[in-house]
Amino acid sequence: MTDDNIIDIVVAELTKYPSVKFQKGKNDELKIYRNDEYGFDITLQTNVRENTLHFGSFHWHYENTEEEIDEMLSQLIFALVGLVRIQEFSKNSIAYKWTLQIKDSDGKWHDNGTMQTINLKFWTTPDISYLQNSILPESIVK
Repeated sequence: MTDDNIIDIVVAELTKYPSVKFQKGKNDELKIYRNDEYGFDITLQTNVRENTLHFGSFHWHYENTEEEIDEMLSQLIFALVGLVRIQEFSKNSIAYKWTLQIKDSDGKWHDNGTMQTINLKFWTTPDISYLQNSILPESIVK
């Protein structure tokens, strides 16, 4: 699979679900919009060197190997059906830390990675919220 057709393949699948709102920018970018205020937008960017998958402010980089592309597409599907969520930390309504969590088969959430910016008010207690999509039915992964 080449980086040129990754987005075309995703778009072809998304068009099967008319309720999904997405926008294909140039050939190398696709944005999938959250369906409610509790979700997160998803952006897929591809290029010759690597691919990047954004879940709101959280993102992962993937090499252009078959294994990494398969992993990226699996993460994308999991994000669309709600099997991943973002734990967002904020202080004074400003988000500064995001942890990607994955739901296991027992329904338990496990941290899979964290990104953050510098927070100079480390002594204050953060507000924690969870962002989770339900854009597609979970039954498509079973």
